[in-house]
Amino acid sequence: MRRFFTPLMLLVAAVTLLASCLNSDNEDVVYSDDVAITAFSIASAEMTVHTTSSTGEDSTYVKSNTSLSSYKFVIDQTKGEIYNVDSLPNNIDAKKILVNCSTKNNGIAVIRSIEKPDSANYVSSSDTLDFSEPRTICVYSPSGKYSRDYVVKVNVHKQDGDETIWNTTGVSQEFASLTSIRGFQMGDNLYVLGVDNGNTLVYSSAVSDGRTWTQTGTLHDNASQNTVVHNGKMYVLDGSDLKVSIDGINFDTIVESAPITRLVAQSSVALYGINADGNMMGSEDGGLTWEVEDVDFGSQIPSRDIKYCTVNYTSVPNAECVLITGNRDLDAYPADSTAVVISKIVEKTSGAKENAWSGVTYSSWDSGFLPRLDNLTVVNYNKALYAFGGAGIGECKDTAFDVLRKSIDYGFSWLESTDVTLPSGLDSSITSFTAFADENGYLWIICGGTGKVWKGKLNKVGWAD
Repeated sequence: MRRFFTPLMLLVAAVTLLASCLNSDNEDVVYSDDVAITAFSIASAEMTVHTTSSTGEDSTYVKSNTSLSSYKFVIDQTKGEIYNVDSLPNNIDAKKILVNCSTKNNGIAVIRSIEKPDSANYVSSSDTLDFSEPRTICVYSPSGKYSRDYVVKVNVHKQDGDETIWNTTGVSQEFASLTSIRGFQMGDNLYVLGVDNGNTLVYSSAVSDGRTWTQTGTLHDNASQNTVVHNGKMYVLDGSDLKVSIDGINFDTIVESAPITRLVAQSSVALYGINADGNMMGSEDGGLTWEVEDVDFGSQIPSRDIKYCTVNYTSVPNAECVLITGNRDLDAYPADSTAVVISKIVEKTSGAKENAWSGVTYSSWDSGFLPRLDNLTVVNYNKALYAFGGAGIGECKDTAFDVLRKSIDYGFSWLESTDVTLPSGLDSSITSFTAFADENGYLWIICGGTGKVWKGKLNKVGWAD
């Protein structure tokens, strides 16, 4: 049995009496029996903001009237539930929220007291409400005959979305002695390739594990730095032979004495390599045949520390951006202080124009350049590119693992990351390590020298947009 509280009954009676007195034609006024909440949103709330002073001291302040109208709420009329799919930031004060609540035919909405469910207050867009726990909003029909309860749950993240949490999965002694390390995910497994005693050893572990690693294959010493995953298969330049594997165990030869000396990248359309003359080459038939690719005049081709990332290119429908980073030969170019960055836009539409590789050039006054780091490593993660490396080489004087840089413009500019961070106490050889992301939103760092395996995640990765 529903109980009507006295103020509400007085209001309904007053409205009815007033309408009756104003009706000079003695017509009957009929009030709707329909009852429903038709829209619900958060207008604003208080937010605690963390800041750092010029002296490095941390402090906080409260920002009032923070707009949260972009967070959409679902109204389940069948279950009588209202909730937001995308949780609010964790620094929102859920006890001080202003809401907008619309009802059908201007029905009256009240929110039941947390301490005394039989009492309630009107829902007003000018009064803050406590949604630190689920609340019941009752809406009454204009006729006063019917009412309906909705349970409103305002979801707030319990973690800081821009915080990266790192944990070690342990120490894998087999990785401690590896050099020229490369890691990636293929299918349901993680793979790590590295050189030990003149051979590339292949190790695998389930994506859900990362603690137990099994050696699955042995290849030539150049294989670890000449491996890409293309359309679900592992392609490897093993010695001079191009091979393919679907499991990291069995490697079938595609081409003996392949026309490339480096296998450097892939898109969903093609494989990409570099030949003995330093030319970019591409293969659209799985490595069977290769053709020299166009390169914009003046673009430089890296010869060492080569990494690649392939990302969706949002400016062109059905297109990808293939980004290759690396360094030029140290003996031939001792004065370089910045890394080489080249990219190509690949359109997946049949018959699309073939685009050339183009390079990024930096001026002496540029601040967003990618430094020339030993074993420069680039990872595609969180809809951005992240880069770090060992000590600077040539004219680059950076310290190993000093700064993690982020690019949101396909590798053109690189600024210090303010969201993803490297693990505190990263203990690795400064020349032998690898980093990659898996499809579950986790980052992995494999450390040569110590054998440590780090697994981390930016909290907001995987949260609803």
